[in-house]
Amino acid sequence: MSVQVIRYKDRAEWLDGRKGGIGSSEVGTILGVNPWETPYQLWRRKKGLDAPKVETFAMKAGHYLEDAVARFYADSTGVEIIKRSAEDFLVVNSKRDYLRVSPDRTFWLPGMPHNEANKGIVECKTTRMPVDADSIPQQWYCQLQYQLGTAEMNTGALAWLTQGTDFGYANYDFDSEFFEFMLEECDRFWTDYIIGDAVPDSLNVDDVMIRSPRSIAGKIVEATDEISDVAARLVEARAQEKIAADAVDELTDKLKLYMGDAEALTYQGLTLATWKTGKDKTSFDGKRYCAEHPELVAAYMKTSPGNRTFLLKR
Repeated sequence: MSVQVIRYKDRAEWLDGRKGGIGSSEVGTILGVNPWETPYQLWRRKKGLDAPKVETFAMKAGHYLEDAVARFYADSTGVEIIKRSAEDFLVVNSKRDYLRVSPDRTFWLPGMPHNEANKGIVECKTTRMPVDADSIPQQWYCQLQYQLGTAEMNTGALAWLTQGTDFGYANYDFDSEFFEFMLEECDRFWTDYIIGDAVPDSLNVDDVMIRSPRSIAGKIVEATDEISDVAARLVEARAQEKIAADAVDELTDKLKLYMGDAEALTYQGLTLATWKTGKDKTSFDGKRYCAEHPELVAAYMKTSPGNRTFLLKR
């Protein structure tokens, strides 16, 4: 085997060890199947241009609940969870030093000798979304297969707890062909973007705004035929949107006109609409304050970068 298991004295040291490679939670991003992050955003974090992700309550809860999910999986399948796998550890594959994974739990197959051939990985998930065992989130599957390939294991599972009330799992064999595909993409990402000086392309508007928060004065780009068609379709979509908005306004005004000073409109006992007066509110009269105390206002004025505004010129 080409696998080294590294154990750390504390979680901070473990987190630092993970920085030296590509972890299984990052593979889905590199492959473009992670809805929460793009390759460009991952590249910025790994290059130190952006701060590491801050652990949210949901992330901390998921970590704490790994034990519960693992126990549910053991109860459902008869596997034996390896107790020491609850510790923070790192599996590094010497064939490619950047292959670094930290499985949530490992287990022994039931009724089999305790050796590496009969050892598996279970990735534990807590989620609020319903999960279909026949249609697993792509990034989850990538994560498990990357772990199996890095750790050189043949058996694994995804197990999940939905809103604390519904448990499910799916078992998988190692898919060597898919792992090789992932390696090709990870090799390119690691070599071109982390070791090298290339920068990933922007995949969404968030990427563009991070990369180019301000436009370059006087810069013009010429549209291709495809982009020109996109602009034309946007013009048409906005026209239809305006027609719909005008219809909404017209129908709303008809109902308000009929209601007059009534706060509710009913029909055969069913409430169709309400038009109630809200609570009175107190607000600061900034315009008057500026007019009466211009010298005080000037002392607290600051200049902020302007936002990029998109205008369709048709």
